[in-house]
Amino acid sequence: MDFKSILLFGAACLAFVESRPTRWCVTNRAERVKCDKMKYEMLQLKYANVTGNEALPMEFECVARNDVFECMEAIEMDNADLMTLDSGQGYFAGRQHNMRPLMVENYDTVPNFRPTYYSVAMIRANSNVQLDNLNSKSVCFPSIGTSAGWLYPVSKLINEKFITIFECNAIVKAVSTFFREMCLPGALTSFYNPFGNNPTDVCKLCTGQNEEFCTTSDKRAGFDGAFRCVADGAGDLTFLRHDTIQQMTDPVMNPGTTYVKEDFRLLCPDRSTRSVDEYLQCNWGELPSHMIMTSAVRDAPVIAGYKAFLKRAVEWFGPGGTYEDKFQIFKSNETYDTDEFDFVLERKNQMFSDQTKRLEDIGDQTYFEWVGSDFDQVLDRMNHCPSEAVRWCVISEAEKLKCESMLLAFKAKDLKPELDCLFGGNTTTCMEMIQQGDADLINLDAGDIYIAGRRFGLVPIAAEDYGDMSMKFKVVAVARKTDKSTTLFNMKDKRACQPGIGRGDGWIVPLNIYIETEQFLPDDCSIFDNIGQLFVRSCIPGSLDREYNPGQSPINLCEGCASGGYRKCQRNSEEQYYGASGSFRCLVEKGGDVAFVRHLTVRDNTDGRNHAIWARNRRSDDYELMCKDGRRLNIDHFEECHLGEVPSNAIVTSGGKTTRQKDIIWNVLNYGQQFFSSDIDGDFHMFDSGNWYSDLLFTDPAVRLMRIPEDRQNYKTWLGEDFIAQIENLHKYTCVSADSGAFITPSLFLVLLVSLLAKMMS
Repeated sequence: MDFKSILLFGAACLAFVESRPTRWCVTNRAERVKCDKMKYEMLQLKYANVTGNEALPMEFECVARNDVFECMEAIEMDNADLMTLDSGQGYFAGRQHNMRPLMVENYDTVPNFRPTYYSVAMIRANSNVQLDNLNSKSVCFPSIGTSAGWLYPVSKLINEKFITIFECNAIVKAVSTFFREMCLPGALTSFYNPFGNNPTDVCKLCTGQNEEFCTTSDKRAGFDGAFRCVADGAGDLTFLRHDTIQQMTDPVMNPGTTYVKEDFRLLCPDRSTRSVDEYLQCNWGELPSHMIMTSAVRDAPVIAGYKAFLKRAVEWFGPGGTYEDKFQIFKSNETYDTDEFDFVLERKNQMFSDQTKRLEDIGDQTYFEWVGSDFDQVLDRMNHCPSEAVRWCVISEAEKLKCESMLLAFKAKDLKPELDCLFGGNTTTCMEMIQQGDADLINLDAGDIYIAGRRFGLVPIAAEDYGDMSMKFKVVAVARKTDKSTTLFNMKDKRACQPGIGRGDGWIVPLNIYIETEQFLPDDCSIFDNIGQLFVRSCIPGSLDREYNPGQSPINLCEGCASGGYRKCQRNSEEQYYGASGSFRCLVEKGGDVAFVRHLTVRDNTDGRNHAIWARNRRSDDYELMCKDGRRLNIDHFEECHLGEVPSNAIVTSGGKTTRQKDIIWNVLNYGQQFFSSDIDGDFHMFDSGNWYSDLLFTDPAVRLMRIPEDRQNYKTWLGEDFIAQIENLHKYTCVSADSGAFITPSLFLVLLVSLLAKMMS
């Protein structure tokens, strides 16, 4: 780089420094006081215009949050800029909050390309703690997610079979089950406790007050807090940095200390114990040093500005620095003269590790390049799941694409077990694949759940909720408001839009209404002809499939459908008019005069709620509900104007799955919806199918999945007697066996019977 380029780059960095404040995120009172002292001294030097002050930010702010996880979020949301993190917490910051490392701590006075320290297990010298009796001991962890205090030791205990993982995505539960009592700061944060069901005894030994309790700001959090937890007799064991013991017992590093290093020993992975000075022979892993991190979206001049500031701060306030007498950046004082309340502070490692001697610039290395490949093995052990991949069976190419997006989204959150997406092509094939053990899951409409349970022995384990937690929906008949003459009693020569053959909303309820209102009087096996004669044309996706209609006639059952080529009238999202939203679209685009849909379908697709081209500028008051008593009402009056109730869509799996296997499946879905149920935030939405398709994997109106109680996890109990009666009422008119799907006409049956009798008599 030539001199001119250097000047231009420096000017850009300077412009950055002057254009916005540099904000350091602190997590407790001690850090806030130290940060304020640092800010004061920098401003004094800035105003004095001392040489080199141009590298300092014009404005420096100390942003306070309750714990490191809130700081990460603040940096991601551009409410803060910098913080120091352990390498394990740095992984979380990079993976979940899009942060990157700038510089790293070096605990030696000479440059080191990759500074490290060791994780050690510390016990009191007079205790009887051994690896083989840890399950009866109390443990004080520095914080969840830290490399030295959580990841490396716990992963080794898992690998050596001391801790057993029974559930996926439930490492905190597994550890809390193993140890007798513990303080695990951060274990109740939303990421590590998304359902709020981590056992509260993970915080039993913590002593923080109010909002600090059991957070990374707890008095027993951090390496110094965890040390005191054991040293003062509350816990039997803790996992620390190897240099923490010297820091807490050395009178020079910790003036006034009453702790003596001979009172403590190291517990080694080989079951032996050693003196605290033998950490090279008795450790739980060598770890990369702590790092200063910022948002990964900061551009090059901003990053350069941060680095210039940090380098100058170390030159001035680091060991042997020009202004070390005014402020020591790598020391945690008990008091600071800038503190108006004159608090006595006992916390160590304020803002930086106290053992730090210098900072190293790691260039453009990503987090993963910095921590190295060994770290991946540690994470794999921590994310161990006692289950193979959960295989979701999809029925269209569009569903497969969404399934693959869901797979990647879940993987990005480290959810286990991983998902796999298998193409079945239609619901019946998927049911058979699940029965035979070649797939695990599919989301089915109530009509399909009947077939899945009766013919294939599948069971519902989780149901969609549409906002009222009833796990049901109402089927309604919708017509255009301007079409005043249409009612449920004069369907003759009209055009019908129905969500799909065999479905509760698109077949079972509508057909029973046709029969109830005497639109036709069906005979055995006549119902397809009856519908074809009642309506001029229809769109009933799948109505010409041999599985449901072996005679594959009349063709006008599909003439109203919109998709072209092989997609036309398919019983999946390839047909534009498939499903409840598709049926309403059929009505909107004047493909039909009446649409049978779900009670929220019109509201969800009008008044700007659906941004698809076909739904734009559609007003809800252009449509009305048709009631069984002949009235027509506003679309919101579905409580008094509906055709019947249907159980909501449900996730089904093999009836041969054990309770534990079903728990694992439910847990990964439940964890997933904690991150991806919103249709607003994030890049992936479980309950949204975009503008081109509808109801991919889940129905779009769903807001959550709810677990079905174990005593209702069978198709009969889930569907209920009334709905099953409606299904079975249609059997004699369709002549399709619910048990085999085979179609036997009366005449064919007689032929077979005569043939059989002839053979018996011969």
